[in-house]
Amino acid sequence: MIIIHVPSLNERRDDVPALVEHFLDIIATEYGQPKKEVDPRAMDALKQYNWTGNIRELRNVVERLIILSGKTITLEDVENYVLPKK
Repeated sequence: MIIIHVPSLNERRDDVPALVEHFLDIIATEYGQPKKEVDPRAMDALKQYNWTGNIRELRNVVERLIILSGKTITLEDVENYVLPKK
């Protein structure tokens, strides 16, 4: 038996921008929409988020942001639709 340790997304925060871009491409194609841009402050917030659900959770978050945001995904979108309410 070979055991492969795959670090959690929380341990690979530098991978978040590339994964977000990948999901933006895929989801835009699935919905037949133009790809949305992500404001740098929004991307920073996504990098800092606690990704307990790992990559599937990130994909779901990106899909939610695509549906609920305007042409550009902003920090306010992330705060309103992703971050837990305090």
